[in-house]
Amino acid sequence: MVNTKNIRKSICEVGKLLYDRGYIDASGGNISVRDGDKIYLSPRQSGEHHQWTIDEDSIIVTDMCKIPIIGELSKITRESVSHYYIYNAFPEVKAIVHAHPPFMMSFGSAHMDIPAVSEGTRCVIGTLPITNIEESIPGSSQQAERVVENFNQRKKIDPECGLICNIPFHGIFSAASDLNYAFLFVEVSEINCKILINRQIMFGNNPKADLSIHHQITREEINSIGQDKEACEIGFKYRDPFGNETVYQGQKSPLASNVSADLISKITEEVLRKLKNN
Repeated sequence: MVNTKNIRKSICEVGKLLYDRGYIDASGGNISVRDGDKIYLSPRQSGEHHQWTIDEDSIIVTDMCKIPIIGELSKITRESVSHYYIYNAFPEVKAIVHAHPPFMMSFGSAHMDIPAVSEGTRCVIGTLPITNIEESIPGSSQQAERVVENFNQRKKIDPECGLICNIPFHGIFSAASDLNYAFLFVEVSEINCKILINRQIMFGNNPKADLSIHHQITREEINSIGQDKEACEIGFKYRDPFGNETVYQGQKSPLASNVSADLISKITEEVLRKLKNN
């Protein structure tokens, strides 16, 4: 379980980060985190009254049905209904961001899907286009149901895709396993939109511009990104930091290469003996 104070602090910090980067504004945006059967929410009018400089004690805590545990019902964000619908529909979701990123909203205002072109978007969210729900009454159960339906459709096509959607003329919802990823989904999607818009401004329909993706990244390739890889082939000759000519034998710990198995065994036995005597 995450410490209560840390959850509250993280909401304040991510809210300020979203505001400073222009992904939410003074007119709205909201954040929530789920911890077990408790929901932590940013307070109403965090942007309008506080420009997202909010403190930990302002964060509202409720149960899964919006009954306040800490804070007043009247202070709960107006978009909370969509948050609760998402949490109840997707138990794996632990954090939600509702934001107003302008480049994503530009696509929403045209009722256009957002193709995933940047590597960041494809690696973090997946290759599915980010789609729009129908125009909805803000903060309504109608909107909440349409967001959940959109997310369900995404998971049917790709169970591992990131959950994010556009709301025409309004904003976006991002839902993830933690607040870092809910923020990351917003950032990579907004950068993806900047690329698409800049590309159109710079190249338009120029026949010399190759706008295709030459390599579709597979799930296996995405999973391999975090793995350690050899910097060169075994047998490569190079000079080590001391100027000695050396043949590369692969990535090994310098300590492990110089310590025999017998010595390691003796050290282990001695440590275990001392522990037993104590």
